[in-house]
Amino acid sequence: MAERNNWTREQTMMAFALYRILPSGKWDQHNLTIQKLADHIHRSPSAVVFKLGNLASLDENRMTKGLTNHSKLDQKIWDEYAERGDAPVFESAQLLASALNGADDHPDTHADSVVEQIVAPRVGYDRPAVVTERINQQYFRNTLVHNYRDRCCITGIAIDPLLIASHIKPWKDSSPTEKVAASNGLLLNAFHDKAFDQGLITLDNDFAIHVSPHVEHTEINDEWLYRYDGRRISLPVVCSPSREFLEFHREHIYQL
Repeated sequence: MAERNNWTREQTMMAFALYRILPSGKWDQHNLTIQKLADHIHRSPSAVVFKLGNLASLDENRMTKGLTNHSKLDQKIWDEYAERGDAPVFESAQLLASALNGADDHPDTHADSVVEQIVAPRVGYDRPAVVTERINQQYFRNTLVHNYRDRCCITGIAIDPLLIASHIKPWKDSSPTEKVAASNGLLLNAFHDKAFDQGLITLDNDFAIHVSPHVEHTEINDEWLYRYDGRRISLPVVCSPSREFLEFHREHIYQL
């Protein structure tokens, strides 16, 4: 318990950045990125994994039951994010980048590719908007993958490369908070993500699918789209799609 209580703000910010970038399926003490961060802050990899779980327990978009050992500092970081938005996200990314880039790498111990794409090399300190956007997009996807149990909410497809974190209210129309809100997302396969994005399908307030009347009835269209007409999607663990966002999609995106 002493290890948990003695985390500094800087160490907790690094863990916060890693939490937002790294999918929960990679929270493992054998993960090379976790090992590098642990080595940098002089803690064990298992302590870093434990910290990620504690941060998750405070995340309203992805509440993880069973972990109640979060610290006051963990809560403070989340409160600061709620108040300041992207500023602490970029600050934490800078700290994490310094930690990962400052470590001595052997040729066979590169950091996780997802993390490298965002924070290495040196996160691009002169481009905070790009960095925070990448982190927020990755966080949004991680959240939806977790909440929808790694499955498309329409078809049940569970092939990760085919799963898209789809915004109900489009990114360009959303506020910073709405862009990362789990209630503004659906986990869809690539085909139905495109259909939803183009307004060829939508959801009603009971989460039932509706196909646009502009879609012609053909054997293939019936198989890929109309077979789902009227069916309810599989709902997430927490943060069901917001009726406000669904109404926006029906009014502004859906092709009537």
